[in-house]
Amino acid sequence: MTQTDTLNNTDRNYIAEWEARLREIEMLEFPANFRELLENAALQFGKRNALRMIDAEESLSFEELREQVNRLAASLYTAGVKKGSRVAVLLPNCIEFPVSWLAIAQLGAVMVPVNTAYTGSELDYVMNDAEVSFLIVHDSLLAAFDSMSARPAALTDDRVIVVGDPAELPYGSYAAMLTSGDPGFRSPEALHQDDLLNIQYTSGTTGFPKGCMQHQRYWIVLGCSVAALSTDIESLLTDHPYFYMDPQWQLVWALYSGATVNIAPAMSSSRFWQRVRDYDIHWAWFPVPILNFPETPGEDQHPIRHFHAGAISAANILRAERRFGIPVRSTYGMTEIGAGTLVPDEIPNNSVLETVGLRAPFRELRIVDENGVDVPDGTAGELIVRGDGVFLGYYKQPEANESGFYDDWFRTGDMFIRDELGYYHIVGRFKDMIRRSAENISAMEVEYVVMDMPEVDEAAAIPVADDYRGEEVKIYVRLAEGVTQNDCPPQKIIEHCAAHLAGFKIPRYYAYVDSFERTPSDKVAKHLLTEGIDDLRDGSYDRVDDKWR
Repeated sequence: MTQTDTLNNTDRNYIAEWEARLREIEMLEFPANFRELLENAALQFGKRNALRMIDAEESLSFEELREQVNRLAASLYTAGVKKGSRVAVLLPNCIEFPVSWLAIAQLGAVMVPVNTAYTGSELDYVMNDAEVSFLIVHDSLLAAFDSMSARPAALTDDRVIVVGDPAELPYGSYAAMLTSGDPGFRSPEALHQDDLLNIQYTSGTTGFPKGCMQHQRYWIVLGCSVAALSTDIESLLTDHPYFYMDPQWQLVWALYSGATVNIAPAMSSSRFWQRVRDYDIHWAWFPVPILNFPETPGEDQHPIRHFHAGAISAANILRAERRFGIPVRSTYGMTEIGAGTLVPDEIPNNSVLETVGLRAPFRELRIVDENGVDVPDGTAGELIVRGDGVFLGYYKQPEANESGFYDDWFRTGDMFIRDELGYYHIVGRFKDMIRRSAENISAMEVEYVVMDMPEVDEAAAIPVADDYRGEEVKIYVRLAEGVTQNDCPPQKIIEHCAAHLAGFKIPRYYAYVDSFERTPSDKVAKHLLTEGIDDLRDGSYDRVDDKWR
């Protein structure tokens, strides 16, 4: 038997063990809804720390968390929040965010988490699309809210609740709601696992962000499954913004397992290890930039037990494991499906690190051609997914829902290959989307903003590979007839984008073209913009470095 045969047999044994483990998890009886989830946590874990703010003397035990959630839910109910009400949450990372989410969940209402970098025009879109009628907002973000020009009619001043100091503004006070709320409150409304809980906005293939409808079961399956796979974890680091998915399912993980969620105000590579040691962190997302820091003696002495990672190369995984002495494992997921695949810690073969692993709990995966027909192993096709806890579809997007599914199989839009052993490899994206750091950016949204300038006739946004951010945005601009580059320099486009886009969406690179090549359907042939070009930065204005390359 060759060494390859031995490795293949070893892999197959591990894969069989993984499948057996998944089947055990899929037989578990998870909490029926968020009321049961929170109540079980308070009864089982009591005075243990549930939430703890990093760099601040602020924490809540599981019992204290239940009390605050009940108080806020009672006051929200009195204010008119009922089952199905849409409550936007515009908060930075703070304890008030998870408390607000859990209170909304207890009522059977729907949270609309809002990106804190959004401008007034972006808030106009999200608030109206989701039909928001209540808002919980931090006082530091009131300026963006007040700059809206199309506030929903139902979102009256008395339905705006301010975390911090509302001063003399005509809005309500979050602190006052906590003080006045009943700690023993229980909503009279029945709560079901299929009740809509989040409208989570995510950039798609076209147009503005689409609202993913996620029910209570979505979050319970995702968070409790990860907890069941990670029974040795007692302390999590949550340093991604809370309006993203990750901190939310990490909270469910903690409520199910009794782990402590340590909330950082923001990500920080330079302070990462200090936080890990000060707060005894057992699990975190791996911050790739720390690999660029000089090696130091004893850096493998720390409490971390597991790292998860998104976009990371096999070479960087091996570097990280050598330096820090613990597993770093890739995962693949989406707002629509939660977890799709992951690489189990137990598989020792380094070749698996070049993949995104095996199916996650409660997930069925197929790779199909353009007609939805399965392709053989080793052949590239589109990954489609189904299973317990997949999202309910896009809010008010019948065409996207029609094209986004084959029956009950969700079309990810991502190109995959499954190898002969059964490991999944991500090859690329079918979607016209740019992923900068942890942000998904719709190319069309950026294009629409740029083309709103009277000086611009047409624009095309593409991703440019970047060692630090993963991808940066580049915009190609065709100016209107009679307009010159002197009339519309990059600085003017940047200023316009800054007024209408969150900072992470503003293109870094700018190039001018006289015309665009077209596809047969008369769309811009973006692939021809990059064909044969080794460095897409060449000939572009670089906003960050303030120079032409």
